[in-house]
Amino acid sequence: MSLSKSSASFLFWCLLVIALPLSPASAQLAPEQDAGWQSDIEGLRHFSGLRCPDVIGAFFRIKVLEGDNVALAGCIYTGRDGMTAVLRKHLQGTGRQEALRYSRNYKSAGFDPISLTGAAASGISFKTRAWTPTTLIETLWYFDGAKADFTLWLTYTLPTQEIDVGPAVSSFTSALARQN
Repeated sequence: MSLSKSSASFLFWCLLVIALPLSPASAQLAPEQDAGWQSDIEGLRHFSGLRCPDVIGAFFRIKVLEGDNVALAGCIYTGRDGMTAVLRKHLQGTGRQEALRYSRNYKSAGFDPISLTGAAASGISFKTRAWTPTTLIETLWYFDGAKADFTLWLTYTLPTQEIDVGPAVSSFTSALARQN
């Protein structure tokens, strides 16, 4: 079987393109690296300085978040029975503003604020689902750090996960204290 001159030329160019190495500009980055995340000894580190270990207490990191107009970076963790935590780093002095925005947004969405005891008492909590046997609660804590502020958002059910809230908050605040 012989190839025509134009077919042979086309085949040559196709093979040449396939064999050429990609230029650095056209190389693909992992989504984490593209968003400013790099591997760290215990997990991932964002260029802003936020470290997100693979494991914090009983929680496992499942996703990292790039910065936006609210936070410099963040991480999503999952715990027992779907308990979810979102840890975010903010510019220094803005954590209180973010907590107030959270409260206003939840109230305007029609969620009921709720006062709780224990570790949840120091956060801003809302009842976001009350029509099932367990009540879904979402709580936000904000922390003023030496170089940045942080927020921790936790979603959990009452009464089944009430006992897990204190250890969760303690684990995350310990992780923050080690990096701030």
